Amino acid sequence: MDPETGAALLAGFIAGAGASLASTAVALRALLRSGEWRRRASGRWAPLPLLAVAAANVMLLGWTATGLVLGAAYLRAESERPSGGLGSPNGLFTLAVLVAVGSLLGLAGIVRGRVTAAMAQTAAIAALCFGWGLPLLAAAG
Repeated sequence: MDPETGAALLAGFIAGAGASLASTAVALRALLRSGEWRRRASGRWAPLPLLAVAAANVMLLGWTATGLVLGAAYLRAESERPSGGLGSPNGLFTLAVLVAVGSLLGLAGIVRGRVTAAMAQTAAIAALCFGWGLPLLAAAG
């Protein structure tokens, strides 16, 4: 594997791990503040600390896998159009991430009926980690 490929994949993995840590905190804070969740969870088998560990592991796997896929996509975007923009080493990649995150947030808002603060915060985390963090880390090599 050449150094550029390794740097892009490692940057994706690191960006995914960062997104995982931040979004886990957002999700757990939203659960703690939710009265509906407390009503449903009372008397069930899963205490909050166990749920937090499970959520952290699932999010780590999901976000790092997403980061690896986006690292490969960044490598492709960098080989096709290596131009900076939007404060990123590859403006096209950052724009694509922003459009994807915005579309997913809009779709989630339609499905849910509204965009919650936790949804918006998670979208912002994904946009920052993958739209700017990943390209900057990959460019730093």
